[in-house]
Amino acid sequence: MRIGLINAYSTLNLGDAAIYSAFRQLLPDVELVGCVQDERPDATLGVTFLSERPRNCDAYVSVGGDIFNNSREWFVTKAFLKNLAELRHSPNRTILFGQSIPRSCHGLSFLLLQRYFKRLAAVCVRDAESHQRLCAAGVQARLSYDIAFVLESSPLAEATARQCLERLGIDPSQAAVLSVRGFDSMYGHDNEAFVSRMAQLSVELTGAGLRPVILIQSGAYGSDNDLEVAAAIQERAPDTAILNPFVADPAVPSWQLAMALFALVDSVIAVRFHTAVLSLAAGRVPYHLHYSNKGRDLSRRLDLPGCDLASLVPSSALEAILASRGRRFDHQHVREQVRSDFRWCLDQLPAVI
Repeated sequence: MRIGLINAYSTLNLGDAAIYSAFRQLLPDVELVGCVQDERPDATLGVTFLSERPRNCDAYVSVGGDIFNNSREWFVTKAFLKNLAELRHSPNRTILFGQSIPRSCHGLSFLLLQRYFKRLAAVCVRDAESHQRLCAAGVQARLSYDIAFVLESSPLAEATARQCLERLGIDPSQAAVLSVRGFDSMYGHDNEAFVSRMAQLSVELTGAGLRPVILIQSGAYGSDNDLEVAAAIQERAPDTAILNPFVADPAVPSWQLAMALFALVDSVIAVRFHTAVLSLAAGRVPYHLHYSNKGRDLSRRLDLPGCDLASLVPSSALEAILASRGRRFDHQHVREQVRSDFRWCLDQLPAVI
């Protein structure tokens, strides 16, 4: 059987790479194909990446996270329409799993989206706000969690994570791993204010005897590249280290190295959503500085420590961050729900599949 992963984005974002690998794990006996814009997609993820969008498949799965962002608020962008068109190709053999509907998708764009969603074989989203919006619009949607919760690390990734910290001269018990991101029109945050706050947070962590380590979660395109933001934070807080999993070991997927790192250290501070997801999947409770509905929902449903990124005051948050060190998370119930919800979605496809 051949299943196409549609609306895929990039393997240079470890959250997206984790999503593709999770589908590989849940569909072990099928041929998985997809198309991303990377010149050299990560070959370790178990997906055959084509030069064109998948066609002639037995079934299709719409993947990715906030893929239905519509950056021009009162118009409909070409990128949005291009992603929407993928849902029109073979709707009765297409399921959507583990995505969010960002707040930037509203008005005409949301009207178009819910119209096409109603034609799909199954729709399952990962946050309560997206679920409520879709149900209110008449879409028979199911609520689950992000598909990356089914993933696990590996002994090789664990050894590589230790080596990465050793090269940086950092004791795992003293490391505080942070994720960062650049902000643009997709998310309403001031980029300069974010850099200033995260630099101050790094200074506070250093003062508390920890070593801040910025994990590069994405080296993709435009603002979805953490390198520039990380460098700006390090310039203001020189004791901050930077760890780039995309250049660590070509045999270890970026997401797997991240999971191993989260399990190894005592403190994880998640700005990016998949830092929180993969930390939880590794059994570690993160301090979550959420900036969108998907992050707020994850924190609310799983009772995570943290706050809205816009309200972060580093000096005030330090005590709660330190209190979250070493907290464990039993991920088994979330993992089983994701597996069960995905099986349900597959069962909605035509019987011949």
